[in-house]
Amino acid sequence: MAAAPVNKQVRALGTEGWSKWSSLQDDLVRRIADSFLASNDLDHYMCLRAVCPSWRSATDDPKDNPSDPVFHPLRWIILDEVFQGDDDMWILLNTDTGRFLHKKLPLLREYYVVVTTPSGFFVLADRTPPHTARVFNPLTGCLTRFVVPLPPEAGVAQVGRDNGLFCLYFLGGSSRKFYTAVPEIERFFSRDCQQEVYNTFRDVVLAGAYPQHISAPALVAAFVALSDLLSSHSDFVKFLSSDLPEDDVNNIRFRCYVVGLAAQVFLHVEMEGRMPIVFKMNTEIGKIEPVESVGTFAIFIGYHRCVTVDADKFPAIEANCVYYTQHSGSSAHICKYNLRDKKVERFSEVAEFVKQDKQFVLVAARPFTIIQLLSSYTLNRRDSELALQQMVQDPKQSCSNFVDGDLDG
Repeated sequence: MAAAPVNKQVRALGTEGWSKWSSLQDDLVRRIADSFLASNDLDHYMCLRAVCPSWRSATDDPKDNPSDPVFHPLRWIILDEVFQGDDDMWILLNTDTGRFLHKKLPLLREYYVVVTTPSGFFVLADRTPPHTARVFNPLTGCLTRFVVPLPPEAGVAQVGRDNGLFCLYFLGGSSRKFYTAVPEIERFFSRDCQQEVYNTFRDVVLAGAYPQHISAPALVAAFVALSDLLSSHSDFVKFLSSDLPEDDVNNIRFRCYVVGLAAQVFLHVEMEGRMPIVFKMNTEIGKIEPVESVGTFAIFIGYHRCVTVDADKFPAIEANCVYYTQHSGSSAHICKYNLRDKKVERFSEVAEFVKQDKQFVLVAARPFTIIQLLSSYTLNRRDSELALQQMVQDPKQSCSNFVDGDLDG
């Protein structure tokens, strides 16, 4: 059946209306664009630039300066759950606004995905040797190329700026080193560190959650206070400074993260047995104090990382609660602990997760809830595709030799 012809008057009206939008004054276009940058909704910013040539000329192109932090994802996390039947479709979440983004990223098929950063970058490696490093911004489409090869052992990574330079920071696995790479420099800057410091920094600080901008001095102060706390708990230090055998998973006594909330307040989250405890960093007296309220925030903690959200933006999530998982053999339940009344509630009598290899897979009926997705995000961490490829080429190698911090040690 032939399509009905479009009324000429309707077509003319649409063209006339569009021409008015395209002639919008540059300062108004920039104000709209700036509102997207303020909320870190960079995908909306890119859509605005795609509307017409005049809107593009009125706004800055992220590709002209991909190192500019205003174009960096800051409050986004990349959920490991992908759409069934579509491996190119990824789920991203703005933890500040509560907005989900389903985005096709076919470019990732051209590289090995090594790790994702807590702010929303992909760290990639070329598929051909020497596997040079790439950093991909999924919201702007910018791909920053490095000339150094990416070690398979790269585990936890972050992207930032140092003296105006775009830098890739990551931690090695068995080498126990901090690495820094700059796009045009042909070698890494590396630093050795003691195993206890390395593991504490990897597990406690880098896996923490920072929804607000946290200043470097404040982070240093929290780390010093945290180190003092750890030194007074020998079992705590022992746990954080060594990999945990699988048989001891149910005997975990401590798990700790640094969390930044509202106006640079640091919180230290500690799991003692099955009860989470939250401490506040009092920078005035240099001590950590227990608290009973985190306001409208909720904290999700797992074996590999931590994330915080404002419950006002997520109706299904209860404020002032810590969400975590209880493990029983090869299954796991999601639990909620209310900080004020100190009550624990299990969401279901049926386990939400079942362990398959090293991952805890959601077995609940789709569609998954936001609580299930965030719990999965903190509980699991994807293996490096580069490390897996190395393992295939050399069966004697274990993936855990490359990527540390796995539950199985």
